[in-house]
Formats: sequence, C-alpha cells, structure tokens
Amino acid sequence: MTVIEASRPAGGTTASGTLASGTAASGTLAAGTPATRTAASGTPRTPAPRPRPALVRRGRLIALAVGCFLLPWCALLFATLPATAHAGHWSLAWTGLDAAEAAAALATAALLTRSDPRASLTAAAGGAFLLTDAWFDVCTSAPGLDRCLAVAEAVFAELPLAAAAFWLAARLIRSAR
Repeated sequence: MTVIEASRPAGGTTASGTLASGTAASGTLAAGTPATRTAASGTPRTPAPRPRPALVRRGRLIALAVGCFLLPWCALLFATLPATAHAGHWSLAWTGLDAAEAAAALATAALLTRSDPRASLTAAAGGAFLLTDAWFDVCTSAPGLDRCLAVAEAVFAELPLAAAAFWLAARLIRSAR
C-alpha cells in the first residue's frame, strides 16, 4: 500500500482542489486521514481506526481478571468434581457442538465467497469448536477401542482442521491490515 503523493495526482484535480478519485490534492481524504491505495486495485482507502486507549485498558483489565479467576477455579474443579457423571441431554450436547462446527464452516465459506473480512471471525470460532470437539471426544471416550478411535479422529481430522481454520483466520486478519 502506498501513500498518494501530491505531486502525482491520479486523476487530476477538480475545481475544488480534490483529485478526481475523491482525495484532496494534498494526499489526504476530506476528513484529514491519510489516503492510501490498495496494492491490487489502486482504489483509495483509509486505514482502520485504532481502538481507544481507555477501551484497550479496560479490556486488558477484564481479560486479566477473568484469567486470574479461572486458574484457581480450574484447580478447584479438578479436585472436587466426580470422576463420572450422568448427562441427561448427552445427544443434544454433541449434536449442538457438531451443528456449531457446521455453522461456522458454512458461514466462513459464505463470507469468503463475498470476500468479507469477517470470515476471520467465523474461521477462528470454527477452529475453537473443533478443538473443543477433539478435547471432549478424547476425554469422554471409554477406554479401549473407543479411546483409540477418538484419538485417531482428533489427530487426523479435528486438530488439522482446527489448525487450518486458525491459519486462515490469521491470514485474513493480516491481509485486512
């Protein structure tokens, strides 16, 4: 991406002193932000706005508080939860997780078809669902053949698909900058 130089206006200037492309002759948009051109199309665009520092500080504080709370909570759960439990809606829970994986994959495909940068969000969510599925498949499977099948499914399907989804999300975020 390159900054538009005032000495080389792309489309000439109009009577108001703006370029035909909608930027001011000084190389800035009317709002005063630097004008840039995308590498592929050459069309002007403005850089993405940065989050406000107060918002970033609050978000960081909340994330730190949640993380610090959850670590001892995990230790407590590990020490106090029973080894086995009966789940009344077992099939609903697994069907819901698989439906969420499918929805994330289909939403990612639809957003990529439209070149929508929000596809990074659905790809990341899909990766998280796949990791969750692999974890619970292995942790809740019975010893023996069931466990072997769960590990094989995790290693050869769910974890590689999760890695691909996270890779796609990261690439889409980098290309949006």
